[in-house]
Parts: sequence; C-alpha cells; structure tokens
Amino acid sequence: MPYIGQQPITGNFIKLDTISVVNGQATYSMQKDSANFSPASAQQMLVSLNGIIQNPGSSFTISGHQISFASNLVTGDVIDYILILGDVLNVGTVSDNTITNDKLATAPTLISKGGGGSSGGIKLNCEQNSHGVTLRGPSHSSSQNYTLTLPSTAPSANKFLQTDGSGNLSFADASADMVLLSDNTLSGASSVNFDNTLITSTYKMYKIYIIVYPSATTGLGFYYSTDNGSTMNSTSNVRIGHESSYGGNTAYRGTSVNSYWALTGYYFQHTSTSVPMMYEVTVWNPTASAYTGLLSYGVHYAATVVYSVQRGNGSIESASAINYIRIAPNTSANMASGSIKLYGVK
Repeated sequence: MPYIGQQPITGNFIKLDTISVVNGQATYSMQKDSANFSPASAQQMLVSLNGIIQNPGSSFTISGHQISFASNLVTGDVIDYILILGDVLNVGTVSDNTITNDKLATAPTLISKGGGGSSGGIKLNCEQNSHGVTLRGPSHSSSQNYTLTLPSTAPSANKFLQTDGSGNLSFADASADMVLLSDNTLSGASSVNFDNTLITSTYKMYKIYIIVYPSATTGLGFYYSTDNGSTMNSTSNVRIGHESSYGGNTAYRGTSVNSYWALTGYYFQHTSTSVPMMYEVTVWNPTASAYTGLLSYGVHYAATVVYSVQRGNGSIESASAINYIRIAPNTSANMASGSIKLYGVK
C-alpha cells in the first residue's frame, strides 16, 4: 500500500541474523553478520514472534546488543525476524566509511563548491583533526578553468614544481640558470676542492664566491686538475694577468709564472687574520679541451690601513678537460673561517 504522509527519503534498514529459541530463556544476543548489534532504541525495531508483531517496551526491551522478551520462550516458539528500521528521515546522516567512488556523481573528479565569498577548497587535516592546510581554487572573477596534474615520480631534494604550459607538472632544479652546487663553511680548512661530480659538462660556466679569514699572512690560489685531483696543474698552461690598486694602477702580466692562479696577485699577500679576503671568481668552459677562461674580482688587506683591490683575468690552455678545482692558501696558512660557495650556470 502507498505510504501515508510524507515519504521517507533515507533510512538504514537492517535485518538481523536469525535467532534460535532456547527453552526457558527470555534474553538473546542480537547480531548482524555474526557480530553483536546494538539498536539505538526499541521503538525503531519490528520484532515478529510466532507471527505476531511485538509491542516495544512491554513485549520486549533491549539493553545494548541484547533483547529480552516479557516472558521466557519455550520450545516451539519462533522468532520470525527482527528488523531495524533506523532513523527514517527526509535528510539523514551518512554512516562512516559508506561513501565510495561509485557513489560520487562527479567521479573521477570531486567538486568542492564555493560559497560565502570564498572559492571551493579541500582541507587536509592532521591526524587529530585539530588543524590543517587548505588548497583553494581561484576566484570567480578570474574565470579560470584548468587542470594541474602532479608528476608521476617522487621528487629529489631541492626541486620545485614547474608546468609545461598544459598543466602537466614536473620536478625541476631550483634554479633554471644558476644552481648552488657546493656550500662550504670553513673551520681551519687547508683547501676546498670541487671534484668531477661538480665540474661537469652540465654547466658552461661556474661562479665561486669566497670569504676567507686566514690563520696567518697568505694569499689565495686557484688550482686545477685534469684527472680529478690525482695530479694538480703544472706551470706550462697558465696565462694570467693582474691589475691592482695598491700604490697605483699597475698591470702585472706573466706567462707560466706559477703552478696556480694567485687570486691575491703576485706581489701582495693578505696580512690580517681579522679582516677577510673576499673574491668572486668566474670560470668559463672548464670541460672544453682548450682555453678555459678565468676572471676574478676581489679585495684583501695588503698592509696597515691599505686594502688591495685585485682584478685578474686569463686562461688555462690545457689539452684535456678540467674536472677538478681547488681553492687553497699559497702559504702554510689555513682558512680559519669563512665560506666558499660554488654555483653552476647553464
């Protein structure tokens, strides 16, 4: 027959497992799929005993997952069924863990509607649901419709997300042009070395930034190797020149004068342990088989109340690719403190 009154929209209707009567017993456990089941109240239950619907509260009562009839049942009595009607309402509360992908009309895309002056968002809570981070869509005024697809592989360290212009994301180097390759904090170091894992054909140019507090009077030298540090450079391939502001502008030029490139120049060493030597060095095309370009700018303490401003340039004429660079004092002093950073430039 048709439903009298407003038709219910939702309801959790459950038929419990069959119960076998025990002679002289009034109380029985209610189960669903062999697990104890506790109805919210007796008023939401239809209980049929011997073909007769029982009156909740007088013919039977419940306590947790147990039902107790008003009198003991005997052999021959039959509990026909127990039906749990649930909360019959026009709008119901969805039970936990019951919504699947198949129930989402928007699958495979979950839509979060905007409202209250804010665009739709998805909030990712912590494990205790006390706080979280929200991802929110653009505003209505932007009129945007696009899709961002996450990369198919996990990122390595120091990467960022970039898009191909069609919404496909990938992980890329933190800088497309200039990348920090090595960051060295000095503490009594005798040298800082950049080996063939850093000096590669990936980069056409390298920048070295130097701030060094030496332990004694010294200069700084630029050394190189073509066999990853096993043999450092000889004197035959270095073509360098320096210009200093110490006592006037004087160019010092030489051919094959040192086994290293003296960043502090030929004649002026740094004479303070409390003032740093500061240099920027550019190395062009070190992995080419000839003519690696060199350029440096810097300043060091040359004498009492005298700072020497140095500019150096030149080339290394090596028949083999350079794959190892060393920055080190050119005396027995060490680098007491400071830092040396290596950047690769594509």
